Amino acid sequence: MFGLGAVESVFLALLLVVVGIGIGLGRRAGRRGTARISVNLGLMTPVGIQARAHDLIEAGRFAEAVKLIRKESQVSRRTATEVAQALRAGDVLPDLPMLQEGDLSSRVRALIADGRRKEAVFLARSHENMSPSEAEAFVDSLSQGPTA
Repeated sequence: MFGLGAVESVFLALLLVVVGIGIGLGRRAGRRGTARISVNLGLMTPVGIQARAHDLIEAGRFAEAVKLIRKESQVSRRTATEVAQALRAGDVLPDLPMLQEGDLSSRVRALIADGRRKEAVFLARSHENMSPSEAEAFVDSLSQGPTA
């Protein structure tokens, strides 16, 4: 075939098959008009969403917490349920790794100043792997005002 050896001919034929399959899949995706790209972030959830979902869970509204997590985090129902179950069990999940201004103390102080104390506790627990009582004490110490 075109002066190629047997091995080169097989590789060329395989290449043509793979290209043909790719074109066919591309055409089908084009007909739907959408393509899905997803990245599995595990159970990483922004602490603001965790705090709001936790409030719903404490109020006995587990299904609404799952809906909130699913909508706000744009995750599957299964993942949202896993996040809600972890929150119900008393866990705090890792926050999304975002570029935040300032260190943990300044971020916690900003949340306290905005009246978002529970979110500040979740942030401390998420970033420093603190127990609930340690995080509460940390937030309380920062809410007393700046230290000298």
